[in-house]
Amino acid sequence: MTTARWMALMALATMAPPAAAQGCTAWSAAQLAKFRLALAQACAAPAAAEAPRAAAALQLFDAQGAATRSVPPLARQPVPPQPASALPRSSEPLPATSPLPMKFTPVLAPDARRAMQLAPLVDDTARRHDIDPLLLHAIAHVESRHDAMARSPAGARGLMQVMPMTARRFGVQAESMLNEPAANLEVSATYLKLLQRRFDGDLPLVLAAYNAGEGAVERHGRRIPPYAETRGYVQQVMQRYRWLAGFVQRQPAQGLQQP
Repeated sequence: MTTARWMALMALATMAPPAAAQGCTAWSAAQLAKFRLALAQACAAPAAAEAPRAAAALQLFDAQGAATRSVPPLARQPVPPQPASALPRSSEPLPATSPLPMKFTPVLAPDARRAMQLAPLVDDTARRHDIDPLLLHAIAHVESRHDAMARSPAGARGLMQVMPMTARRFGVQAESMLNEPAANLEVSATYLKLLQRRFDGDLPLVLAAYNAGEGAVERHGRRIPPYAETRGYVQQVMQRYRWLAGFVQRQPAQGLQQP
């Protein structure tokens, strides 16, 4: 995982995402062409649900399996030197200070710690299914705060809140398996790819179907159903996905190289 993605996951639990993306406007057509499941809407202001949306094929990994998001370095403005005469003077002696510790261990929120622990597994699943791992992280954050033991009142289980009936469609019969992150992610990613094909890569519709079911989206004319929960879910996932993508985009280029 790149340094920038680690930083984004650490910050995800503590920073509220803005309503619109920052930094996505700097992406070139060549960069956008390297993603597959996400849409142009992930880097633009959300359009009205009724407006027609054209899918843009996006892909994170190239044919050799290497991460290929390319970002220009941040522009830094030079700081002019300040004349010595302008610096404040004081006759008071400086207070004594104790030496800084040589080691520092950051204290992470539980959901950020879980996200970082699961990052290698998310990356592997994303690579095999050709999905942007940042999108999987955004869904996991909204669904369960990356909690593999989460369970909803409706019976959805695990990291990506998979319903047992959905899991059985993809060969996972035992409900207890949905508390295993690997199995849960595998079902979720397989289902997302199925929804991608069914709804022509329209990410808001894919997310709406993931939340409310394919039938609900079809019954409402292949639009986001007018359910408050589903509309709020789509908005939250898209906001967090935009925020994660924008955070990674804004990091210096050297932070985006593979280790």
